[in-house]
Parts: sequence; structure tokens; C-alpha cells
Amino acid sequence: MRMVSRVQTDVRGRKRKARVLWVTNLAAPYRLPVWRRLAEEVDLQVELLEPRERLAVDEGANRGSDWVPGDAGFPIREARTARIKRGEGRYYFLSDPRTLRRLATADAVVLGGWESPAYWQLLFAAKALRKRTIGFYESTLATQGFATGPIAWARRWFFARLDGVVVPGPAAAQAVEAMGVDAARIHVGFNAVDSARFAQVRHAPGRENAHRFIYVGQLIPRKEVGSLLQAFADAAEPQDVLRIIGRGALESDLRSLASRLGIAGRVSWQSFVPNSDMPAEFARADTLVLPSSEEVWGLVVNEALAAGLQVVVTQNCGVVPSVRDMEGVFIASGPADLGPSLRRARAQYSGRIAEPEILEHTPEEFAETFRDAIIQTGGE
Repeated sequence: MRMVSRVQTDVRGRKRKARVLWVTNLAAPYRLPVWRRLAEEVDLQVELLEPRERLAVDEGANRGSDWVPGDAGFPIREARTARIKRGEGRYYFLSDPRTLRRLATADAVVLGGWESPAYWQLLFAAKALRKRTIGFYESTLATQGFATGPIAWARRWFFARLDGVVVPGPAAAQAVEAMGVDAARIHVGFNAVDSARFAQVRHAPGRENAHRFIYVGQLIPRKEVGSLLQAFADAAEPQDVLRIIGRGALESDLRSLASRLGIAGRVSWQSFVPNSDMPAEFARADTLVLPSSEEVWGLVVNEALAAGLQVVVTQNCGVVPSVRDMEGVFIASGPADLGPSLRRARAQYSGRIAEPEILEHTPEEFAETFRDAIIQTGGE
């Protein structure tokens, strides 16, 4: 197994920080604080497989300018890639050798995925160059496709050859263990957002006795927004309201469903809100609902809890094992079971959560998990 220490030496014997290349699809705004903290301890370079010009025209992506980073304090580059779209999936091929040349000067590489041929190109190159390889895997057994067959075999083969795997919680750790990866090579963290930014929000009181539910996400089948509308129609009080923030192929159908259910006047719609403006949206809400039938994590749950909201979330979301015991969290067994959870959330609401437990889990803490996976303390 390739070992990397914090302090490396160059050919002249001079000390330097370990060089780390992190390759991922996109620069998600919630990853930037993790990278900034990691960059304090290593010489970090980030390489993106999705160019910003494609991101800008990718319909239904629900991503704004805050997904295009400015000056982060460390290099963030765009790799030259070819891309294939299939449903929600984006699959990339490295079409230029410069990314591999940067790998040659690194001590370790973090691979933000495995499905794209680009990650396989990097894995083979890293092994040939004897670089330490760290994978980042977020899927759970509930969200992981292809339990058997050639794709499952390829996934197992890929992860068996990594020096370490970082996962954002116990649900993903269970999935990696099921691939046969030794538990000693799995580093379990807590998927984090910039919680402090949401915690600073000042609550905006609503109408007396009116409960304000909110949904944030794409309007696509697996998000089960139709089930949320049905549950709201069945379980909410006449004065309650529901705000839906997101866009997607089902928007027209969902608006029609709200009309048929007789709740159109109590449901407001917003096609897109930048992540930077989400704290203000949460200030005007009481309970977030994430009704998905399948969700790798659900970072909007972190954001809502940090803002002091209650959360109703379905069992299949990867975030559930990590937050189920926190104050204000209500677990529904599935989209069809949302109604009772909405009622319980409404009945038990007593104002903003004063000290959200989610605030204990910071991006800086998550960065330490990656550091521990990348860096070996021996030999410094």
C-alpha cells in the first residue's frame, strides 16, 4: 500500500507539503469549505470533469453561479473531457493528457466517483505511477444499482484496488463493506455543509397557527413530490402552506395535481433559488420535507436542521442513519407514509430548534476524515 506523510521531500531533500490531486465532476458549494480546510495541510489541486459552459446550459440541473467557484485559495481547473448523458447520469472520458501529467507530480489522488471512464483512466495511471489512491463513495445499499452482474463486479474490482475509501456516513460504509473492502481501509465521516451560515439565519414568524412546510430539490420521479402533495392535502390543516423550490420534467404535472387536490392556493412554486439565498428561504419555513424514494444522502436535510427547522425524511435517504436521533427529525417509512409524519411534525412543533446537533458536524471535521485517509502519520 502506497504511504503518504504530511511532509514530503523533493529531489534536493527540501521539505514540502504532500501534493494531492482531487478529481470530481463538479465544484459543489458545500465541498468548498472541505477543500479549503484540507488545503491548509496539503498542497491541494482540484480537477473538474464538468466544464462550466456545459453546466450553464444543463437543463434541470438546479445549479447556479455558486457551482462555478471563483478564487478558492488553491487551484481549481477544468479537465478536457468528452461526456455522455444518460438520464440523471453524466459519464466522462479524459480527452487531454494534462490531467494525467498533474497526477504524475502528485503524491496522492482522490477520486470523486467510479462510474466514469475518467476515474478508471486515473486509477490505472495512479497504480502505474505508484500514487496513493483514495475513493469517495456516497451510495448506500438502498441507492446502489446493480447488486449483481458485470457492473457490480466492475465496482467491486475498482474499490478493491484503492488504498482507502472515504464515506459520508454509516449507510455508505455498509455498502462499501458489502463490496468486500476491508473495514480498515474505510474512513467514515459525516457529510457536511457550511452549517454555520445556515445557523445565523433569523427566524421570520408566520401567521398564527399556520405551519410552513418546504421542499427543495428536483421535480423528477424519484423525488416523489407528488406523494408530498398528496400527503399535504390529506394531513395539513387548512391554514398550512407548502413551498416547493426546484425545477424538472414533472413540474407541469405536479402543478396540475395540486389543482386537482384542491391545494393550489396553498402551494407556492419557485423554479430556482441559489444556494447562497437558501438561508433566507429556511427563515420563512418550519419543516423541511424530503420525500424521496431513493436518495444517496440529502444535504438539504443538513441545511434545514442547521437553520433550526424540523425535518420529515423518508427512510431510504442516506442521511437517515446519521440524523435519526437528532431533535426535530421525523422518519417516514416511505413516500406513501408521509402523512402521519407531517401530522406529528406539525403537532410537536414548538418553534426553532435552539441548539441544532447538526452544528457539531462541520466541513472542517469532514476534511479531517479525508486527511486521515490520504496521510499516513508514520515517517514524517
